[in-house]
Amino acid sequence: MSQEDVERSQEFRKCIECFLCQDVCHVVRDHEENKAAYAGPRFLMRIAELDMHPLDAAAEQGLDRGRTAQDEHGLGYCNITKCCTEVCPEGIRITDNALIPLKERAVDRKYDPLVWLGSKIRRRSS
Repeated sequence: MSQEDVERSQEFRKCIECFLCQDVCHVVRDHEENKAAYAGPRFLMRIAELDMHPLDAAAEQGLDRGRTAQDEHGLGYCNITKCCTEVCPEGIRITDNALIPLKERAVDRKYDPLVWLGSKIRRRSS
């Protein structure tokens, strides 16, 4: 494990859980119907932190955090306006360093034909 790998998720550990990002998120605030389907930036940032950590063994256990974030926690509702990043008192770049990479990984895993083929081959050999 290299220090560079650890530093990617280390930024999110500065979160003081003030939930200002949740309060300002217009996806939740302006659309009552989204509250049940969208977990919000704080929770999704935690998923991204775990997904980026070099010692996370979830993939080995068959857990796809990106797909879970997409399917069960409403990652697709985030439209990347960066309002959560702007209000963070700790200066955490929630959108750029957590939400966008998480969305990219979720889309890659779901729609990339090479990733799909690789998952089928791995399943067959298990």
